[in-house]
Amino acid sequence: MRSLLVAAFLACAVIFVACGGDTGSGEQPTAATLDFEAEAQRLVVDAVFSEEDLPGYEQSADDGLPTQVSLSDECDIFEPAVVFSDAVATADSGAYESALDDQIFSLAGVYRSADEASAALAGSRDFIVRCEDEFENAVEQVALDFLKGFGIDLGPLATIDVAIIGFDPTAVGDEIVGYRMHVNVNLILTSQQYNLDAVIVREGRVVGALIYGRFGEPAVSIEAELLTLMAGKLLAVNASLPE
Repeated sequence: MRSLLVAAFLACAVIFVACGGDTGSGEQPTAATLDFEAEAQRLVVDAVFSEEDLPGYEQSADDGLPTQVSLSDECDIFEPAVVFSDAVATADSGAYESALDDQIFSLAGVYRSADEASAALAGSRDFIVRCEDEFENAVEQVALDFLKGFGIDLGPLATIDVAIIGFDPTAVGDEIVGYRMHVNVNLILTSQQYNLDAVIVREGRVVGALIYGRFGEPAVSIEAELLTLMAGKLLAVNASLPE
């Protein structure tokens, strides 16, 4: 009987050592045991731009672009829960403006899988097509308000051309797609143009959108820097998410 007790004790000791002597008390949760949704909500804010990311820009005092346009709830491109409707967690940066009146707004959404995130990016075209009329009216209004703010009278002979086109932005991330909302205001002696780019980038399970508006020709180099910065933020958040 005594030998059986000794054998049992030795077996327990072997198991204890093999398991690292862990009694369960004070055990630290691993990434795999963390609640994905809670972590996604905590991390998603790191996927959008902050003031530190944008030297030369200031947060818009009047909320900028989102307050300049009138969009239905289904087409509110500035509402992350609309743009990334199936995401586990979403965030937006708020609007920023530069001294040259360039406008920046970023959004992000976290998905449970890369496939779900990829599907969200693929579905962006349907969103743009469905809301095309609203978007065209919105960017036209932004352009007209800007010109009026500078005292430019359009006059009865002015014409306005508005179009939404797909374009190839600087390649960053696992996937990327770009849409340009272009307004050309033709005056008697000159013309003015306004471009609002909406670029959607995926890094793993995280999708981000850059909305970048400016008067004049698109600033390709500036936009490329912004996209590279955004892709880095998306990549960091994706790496920090639990599996």
